[in-house]
Amino acid sequence: MESTTPFYHREQQLADLERLARSDRASFILVYGRRRVGKTSLLQHWAAHSGRPAFYWIAPRSATPDNLRTDLIREFWRWQAEPGTDVESAPRYDNWLDVFRAIRRLIGNQRLTLILDEFPWAVEADPSLPSRLQAAWDQLFKEQSRVCLILSGSHISALERLLHSDAPLFGRITGKLYVPPFAFTEITPFVSRYSAEKRLAVYAIVGGIPDYLRQWDDRADLMTSVRELFLSDLSPLRSEADVIISDVLRRDSPDYASILSAVADGHHEAGDIGSTATLPSYRVAQVLDTLIDLRLIHKRIRASVPPQRYALARNARYYLADPFLRFYYRLVEPNRLYLAQHNYELILRNFTEQLRPFVAEAFEDLCRLWTETQGFAGQLPFKPEIVGSDWKGAHYQADIVAVDWRQANVLIGEAKWGDRLVERADYVKLKERAEKVIARMPLDRKKTWKMHYALFARRGFTSEVLAEAKAERTRLVTFDQLVDDLRQVSPPPIR
Repeated sequence: MESTTPFYHREQQLADLERLARSDRASFILVYGRRRVGKTSLLQHWAAHSGRPAFYWIAPRSATPDNLRTDLIREFWRWQAEPGTDVESAPRYDNWLDVFRAIRRLIGNQRLTLILDEFPWAVEADPSLPSRLQAAWDQLFKEQSRVCLILSGSHISALERLLHSDAPLFGRITGKLYVPPFAFTEITPFVSRYSAEKRLAVYAIVGGIPDYLRQWDDRADLMTSVRELFLSDLSPLRSEADVIISDVLRRDSPDYASILSAVADGHHEAGDIGSTATLPSYRVAQVLDTLIDLRLIHKRIRASVPPQRYALARNARYYLADPFLRFYYRLVEPNRLYLAQHNYELILRNFTEQLRPFVAEAFEDLCRLWTETQGFAGQLPFKPEIVGSDWKGAHYQADIVAVDWRQANVLIGEAKWGDRLVERADYVKLKERAEKVIARMPLDRKKTWKMHYALFARRGFTSEVLAEAKAERTRLVTFDQLVDDLRQVSPPPIR
């Protein structure tokens, strides 16, 4: 059952699974995460090392309810039977409760892991399944077995709906586990021949998705791998964005693709998104809410807004939450005409020109993550309540803003992904921008903001900046230092 593919990281998720399933009593676990994030590999690796038998079933897509029941019982019959047993002799059942009764009889009193993968596909084929599974859990498994029942799938919102108070399985789930993509510092085993800067470019393109990373050839240069993975007619990821969207939306609506494309193109406020996508404001709000629920869009509130005012905050900004979609809609989807003409060289030339600002966005994300982790570890002058960014139209953009509202501490930072050293003029602009941020932050008259600054640089800093920053206790962080600091809070790979 265990895959022969090298298995990296996931110590936390493996430990969580073991904790959720360690009881000698029955357990009911929900495991979910983005498509291709490695849920199946995680479950199979854990099951193979758990010391207990494990049955794995993946629901066939677009099946009828009868075919679902038949497929499940046949696969279970095949799994538990003696080698050579004719599965055609497996009984057929015309209702789910009888299927689960048969499985319960075959299990007996053994401690068994029962994994039902892509469960939303089964529910799509038979919407009554959650109710039937509720009855089976209550009557057959909960009190009378030592089964660890795991439901898994990529349709995140569909699985999370199983936890709603009006859902049949509400109150039955004994644990849930979200499987996140790998962090930047965890992708090294997949592209170990690359420098840290090249690895960041890879991360900006495909994120921390193991299946994409395994397909990246780090013996080739960046553009060669981009061409092989995304551009040619044989490219495995050329239509991946459409697959992701259809997988989580279960509907064919151009509105979702239009809004994703508009956001990727740099339109981050609802009004601009609607104008670009040519959709009315009410429809933009509906689609954005759905995409946020599906974790494809991330909504940002200005860091200068007090937390108690978030619900009333206006002028929020929206960003693609998935690096792969960010790349696809920025640099692949707009070039469909050139793709049809096989004009790959023009596409690659355009991408090469846009690579630095594109990777710079990923660098900003890492700078905010560094600020958050350093604050949590007590390595900053204060522990931030919020780490984000701040802006005011075209007047200013503050890349990193960390705020401690209770003690009136604020850190303002700037991320520089250029090839040159950061100069004093950059430092001066950071301070000017910080004043604009502070001017918008309400505070009790008895308090004044204690200011802190940080500059993040790809290459480093001039001697003038180094001297002035030392005198003012401003944090200067190079990319290499940032990577080292983040690596210390990332789990080591499983050998």
